[in-house]
Amino acid sequence: MPYTVAHDPEKCDGCLNCVKACAETHEGLANCQILTCGGKFVYFSCMQCKKPQCAEVCPTGAMRRENEIVILLRDLCVGCVNCVYACPWGVPRFNPRTGRVGKCDLCHERVASGGKPACVEACPNEALAVKEVKPPAKKAAAAKKAAAKAAAKEG
Repeated sequence: MPYTVAHDPEKCDGCLNCVKACAETHEGLANCQILTCGGKFVYFSCMQCKKPQCAEVCPTGAMRRENEIVILLRDLCVGCVNCVYACPWGVPRFNPRTGRVGKCDLCHERVASGGKPACVEACPNEALAVKEVKPPAKKAAAAKKAAAKAAAKEG
């Protein structure tokens, strides 16, 4: 299931528990931020781009898009920081503690094993939630039609 982390600014009090939990989970580097905009708190993290520029410039393939999520395979990262400079949102960041880059991967491993992203789990006000991302109706209908056409050819 493609998903994202949804933020409700009406419930957010800016406590930063999400940021602290993220840092604890990712080798001391928080991959999300709480910003202030118009007197409200706003959650900011990786945009999970469909065509991620960060992944395009990664020489080792450590940064890649899999199952609608831009992930970072930490063991393959050599800390070259190409992705840091390529990302228009400034999301990947160099972690001096590890000598590698870090970024939000929606805690896909935790979610795959039945858990929630660290930031969502840590929010005392339920301002963060895992939300399923559904393709637009036109895309879903086109995919269904293409699958039916392919099945007809095979049968």
